[in-house]
Amino acid sequence: MLLLLVAVQVALWAHAAQVAQLAASEGDRVARSFGGGPAAGTVAARAVLGAPGSDVTGARIGVTLLPGDTEQLRVRGAAVSILPGLALGVSATVVGPVQEFRGSE
Repeated sequence: MLLLLVAVQVALWAHAAQVAQLAASEGDRVARSFGGGPAAGTVAARAVLGAPGSDVTGARIGVTLLPGDTEQLRVRGAAVSILPGLALGVSATVVGPVQEFRGSE
């Protein structure tokens, strides 16, 4: 029975890691798009994390504007735990250039 519980816990952790990566990718896409921004990226990432069956608890999202018109979005949280006292963390980071319109010069 313990091995079955451990196997289910590993599956929950793997699913939560995939959801965190999806949230980071979606938030990054929105934040980097023309007319987006850090606030819009955070909202998009929270929408993914708040969807039914996300299996990520205590999620924290951070958007950082880096030098060179680059944006970084990081998602951190923990997988849902069925084993008492076990908290497996998940995180995902995506970095990319910010899209902007440049007229003819």
